Amino acid sequence: MRIRTAATAAAAVLGLSLLSACGQPTPAAPEATGTGAGTGAATSAPADTPNALAAVTATGPVDFKTAPKVDLGRTPISTTSIQRRVLTPGTGSEATREDTVRIRALIYNGTSGKLLDDGYGKGRADEGYRLGRTDLLAGFTEGLVGSQQGSRVAFTIPPAKGFGASGNAQLGVGATDTIVVVADVSEVHRGLTQLEGTGSPSPEGFPKVEFADGNAKAPTVTIPKADAPKKTREATLIEGDGPVVKEGQFIAAHYHGVLWKDGSVFDSSWERGAAADFPIGIGAVIPGWDDTLVGKKVGSRVLLVIPPKDGYGEQGNPNGGISGTDTLVFVVDILDAY
Repeated sequence: MRIRTAATAAAAVLGLSLLSACGQPTPAAPEATGTGAGTGAATSAPADTPNALAAVTATGPVDFKTAPKVDLGRTPISTTSIQRRVLTPGTGSEATREDTVRIRALIYNGTSGKLLDDGYGKGRADEGYRLGRTDLLAGFTEGLVGSQQGSRVAFTIPPAKGFGASGNAQLGVGATDTIVVVADVSEVHRGLTQLEGTGSPSPEGFPKVEFADGNAKAPTVTIPKADAPKKTREATLIEGDGPVVKEGQFIAAHYHGVLWKDGSVFDSSWERGAAADFPIGIGAVIPGWDDTLVGKKVGSRVLLVIPPKDGYGEQGNPNGGISGTDTLVFVVDILDAY
């Protein structure tokens, strides 16, 4: 179902700009100060830097409006593990893998000191990341674990936790380059891991949905003996009481998809064992999702019946075994919106 997976992480370093700006390029930005900044990527891996962030400073208020003035100290900065330093303490609980954080960040190439992504750039706002996601660079989510609301943190992402031996030439990250992130954390919150309750029965004419093994496992969906509807239909089986999903947000959800024609499963986050995250309302998923999930509340379970025109169209989705005439049925549990 998701059309953005590992590529999400490669978009403008860690997915920080292309998704939030709907594919618009990030404007040019100045480099950080520091001895050796702007000297270009090294041809071989520099030695690991002990206490690599000891000289890093970021002056200015943590007000999520004003970009801090960052000095990386001495470059190149190179680490073989994630190093982390709190520049400004925050308050509240420390973020875990189960939490979602909202941040504004400045991201640098630690070898050259060049600014790769400016989260304070024109038109940008704080951006949310569920730390349990697997479609972002591992070092990015790991570096944010432990952060508190209102804090400013700096952390490194070594190649093994970033783009690996191939680097990312488009973003200006070489195979041996360590990435340095300076992030202001505006929010830490915990989404749902699963819904509570059994929900309402499906309305007449809809597929029947049964969660015989509880909400942590995939449901069984039984298709009625009738022709598929020509228009998208939706039914809310559990009405959540969380925030309303807004256009342009990411949502975290468990979902289960079957074909109307035979009830066969073509995709299921429950069966994969991990919730999925994707932007909603901006054309990143099929129209049948964009048109129905915006406006729902976190904590809701939604049953969708989606004809081809609101699904994958006449071309279908051969990789998923979906033809151009297939009507899709989804059960979607909305766990978070950020």
